[in-house]
Amino acid sequence: MRLFKASLLVTAIAGGLLSAASANAHAKLTASNPAANSTVAGPTKLQLRFDEKLVAKGSSIQLFMTARPGPKLAAPMPVSVAAALGPDGQTLIAPLKRPLTTGSYLIAWHATTSDGERKDGTFNFKVR
Repeated sequence: MRLFKASLLVTAIAGGLLSAASANAHAKLTASNPAANSTVAGPTKLQLRFDEKLVAKGSSIQLFMTARPGPKLAAPMPVSVAAALGPDGQTLIAPLKRPLTTGSYLIAWHATTSDGERKDGTFNFKVR
């Protein structure tokens, strides 16, 4: 009987630890188009896929041009984008009004999950 109670206690503790670890998980970026550090021809949309479902409120994409041919930029130049959740709930999609021009870009993203956890990240890519 003691062995049975001890194994129930161990199972309960282990289950609690696993639940706590799951509750503290944050969405992770698993894929993007354009990909991080890639060089691409003028994309017409941005897509970021995460490993869990997101909520629209608090999830977003910001785009900045950081370098261009010709005159230097004094500071990163914001490029207007509006991201929405894709049908799978795990992908942020931002259609672009026109293909991006030659230059270097920075994507800053914010992903919020249904439990309110927020994860932020950035990556660069270039357009040829």
